[in-house]
Amino acid sequence: MRDHTDGIAVGSAGSGGKGERVGSERDIAGNAEGPVSLLAPVLEDIAGINVFFALETPGPEPGWVAALGGGLSGEPLAAEVEAVRGRLATLFGGGAEDVEWRVGASLFHQGLASRVLSPVLAAALCHGVFLDPWRLFVRPGGPMVVRTTETEAQPLASPDPQEIARGPVRETVAGLEGVATALGRVGGIAPGLLRGNTAAALAGATRSLGRARPEHHEDAERVVRTLLCDPCLEGTGTYTGTDDQGRAGFRRTTCCLYYRLPEGGLCGDCALRS
Repeated sequence: MRDHTDGIAVGSAGSGGKGERVGSERDIAGNAEGPVSLLAPVLEDIAGINVFFALETPGPEPGWVAALGGGLSGEPLAAEVEAVRGRLATLFGGGAEDVEWRVGASLFHQGLASRVLSPVLAAALCHGVFLDPWRLFVRPGGPMVVRTTETEAQPLASPDPQEIARGPVRETVAGLEGVATALGRVGGIAPGLLRGNTAAALAGATRSLGRARPEHHEDAERVVRTLLCDPCLEGTGTYTGTDDQGRAGFRRTTCCLYYRLPEGGLCGDCALRS
């Protein structure tokens, strides 16, 4: 089953005892009424979930652009899609021209969604930290690495999962909508498909977080359920049934088009599954 937080299988770290981890997370994040705490220990901790939760901390150098907020658009964005088409083609020994543009655009968008939503979600739920999505940067033409310019751990206004959903996570979703709009200007791709990618990436991040940090899984699902009822992601998917560990299964209403690759198959949450 293809996991939308990674595109390929990525291992995740163990979680340790609930009381011990919650206590250590509270120490790392600091207290809103105490001295300002550093962000680096928080990022180091959540990077242990899997690589899609990892952020680099050096400030962006020349050539880096904002991941959201219009930094990715026009020719640089078109070049990113072409690079994804080329990488996908190597999976079956073809050329970039053998991969439809909309497939490359969709999987680029979904990969970016996973890389920005995952750390924002984990920082909020595991440490009570507001990770500003507008201060995340990527380097066009290079591997998908995300950096933040933040150095201080800014406390959330509220630790409630619904407030987390409506705060940093919804802000990240709004930023991804801007990337989707820019992709639509570059080439033809359905906006609803890209909104579905965002929902799938968020649900996938929740799944990975739940495996690595089971004490946060229920709250992570509440974040997703809240946004699935919000105009930003309404109609993109739903939770249905549970697995043998009691985790709800997500089913999206659109398809990311991965099946359009030779032997691509259907993802676990695909709308095309019977």
